[in-house]
Amino acid sequence: MSSNKNGAERVPFRSQMILALIPSFVSQIIAFYRIKKLFNGIIIEVVVFFIDLVITSIISWPIGTIIALPITVGIPVYYIRKWTLEFNQMPRGMF
Repeated sequence: MSSNKNGAERVPFRSQMILALIPSFVSQIIAFYRIKKLFNGIIIEVVVFFIDLVITSIISWPIGTIIALPITVGIPVYYIRKWTLEFNQMPRGMF
């Protein structure tokens, strides 16, 4: 990890995006943990899980999965990207 201008540890953006793009609860939770947003990440993952559950129970298998997969990956990627950029710009004493 490198330091930003205030000496705070930075989280590598590329590795965060790799973890976020893997459609796995575990990899996405690791990405949230690294930017100190674990609680928010768990809430997002649970909400996304229930949205996917509703979609796949209403719409049959192949189409429901095709619709649910972008939601499973897209929502966590958005927040991991947003919060990683904020985390890397934060002064050292803020976290």
